[in-house]
Amino acid sequence: MDFGVMLETVLTTVERWQAQDVYPLLPVLSTTSPTRARLADGREVTVFGTCDYLGLSQHPDVVNGALEATQRYGTNTYGTQIHSGHTEVHRDLETSLAAYLDRPAALLFPTGLTTNMGVIGTLMGPRDAIFTDRFNHGSIALGARLSGARVVTFAHNDTEDLATKLAACSDAERRLIVVDGLFSTSGDYAPLCEIADLAERHQALLMVDEAHSMGTVGTGGRGAAELAGVLERVDIIMCTMSKAFGSVGGFVAGSVRLVRALRHSATAYLLSFGVPPGTAGASLAALTILSGRQGTARRERLAHNAAMLREALCAAGVDIGVTTSHIVPVIIGPTDRTARVASWLLDHGLLTAPMLPPAVPFGSGLLRLGATAEHEDNDIATAARLIPAALRAVPE
Repeated sequence: MDFGVMLETVLTTVERWQAQDVYPLLPVLSTTSPTRARLADGREVTVFGTCDYLGLSQHPDVVNGALEATQRYGTNTYGTQIHSGHTEVHRDLETSLAAYLDRPAALLFPTGLTTNMGVIGTLMGPRDAIFTDRFNHGSIALGARLSGARVVTFAHNDTEDLATKLAACSDAERRLIVVDGLFSTSGDYAPLCEIADLAERHQALLMVDEAHSMGTVGTGGRGAAELAGVLERVDIIMCTMSKAFGSVGGFVAGSVRLVRALRHSATAYLLSFGVPPGTAGASLAALTILSGRQGTARRERLAHNAAMLREALCAAGVDIGVTTSHIVPVIIGPTDRTARVASWLLDHGLLTAPMLPPAVPFGSGLLRLGATAEHEDNDIATAARLIPAALRAVPE
């Protein structure tokens, strides 16, 4: 089969890494705990390649929430949510999410990716313009493409560039600004105060993807918009359950009419089964935790651990870019070296998340480290010892 030049290049690279025993992806996990895992080959690793920021995926209340919903409803529903797949636990989760964010309504999607595709692809159309940060998650780009709208990319966190491009698109029927609240590879926050000002000045809708910030930052854990003090100025809040919630699925929160329109028009919602009842039960239990005292304590521990990890790596001379959050990138650059460093670390007991094209631009490879509330000081010390050693061991 002819895969074309691009895919053949990918296959050649992957096959070369496999032949050289430096393939850094798809480790098979045998057992897991919040910060430790055993691989199928028996090796034990310390886990920093994680988005389970609050450590809730193995919290007993979250596990029990999944088990209880599964025992009540089984492993799946009769059909799509709009027809026969909307159980009480799905309803209660949507209601609780809306209340948590002080929004009139919320709508569940199967994943975070399908949430962005469904919301943006349905809400906007050919006569509209979508303004998207250059470093936004790829699912935002997919949704923008599906919409058929004019897609305008502005320089990362550059509000002057955004202002210029908003002014140049005054002929658009509607305008949507969409940004990650916390950027998933660089670990920095969007300047949401300034962006909200621009949205109001140019009569644009503002949508914030809180995938990596919901549950982890803000006084009540409501994400980057709460942290910036602009939560009430955001028109559309999107999030995934696969990070701080320790579960799976996605949701959007906003007005009643927004949710009603998406529930009856978004193909990503209408044509797919929703999350299984057990998954919704886990998410509902996680929401109870992260919105209460336990959530506050875990966010405080997460902030402490993230600061310690950043400081330890900087002291060791590791380039972590501009991060100020629990997402800590190790900047490497060339794709091949990034893969080899990640493989070296895995061989020496540290599991990271190598970010390679197309997840990042060519020549911008990095290792994404996720600090969690469950990490101990010795875990951070291990990472700060092994990562500089890996960079020295793998030549540029």
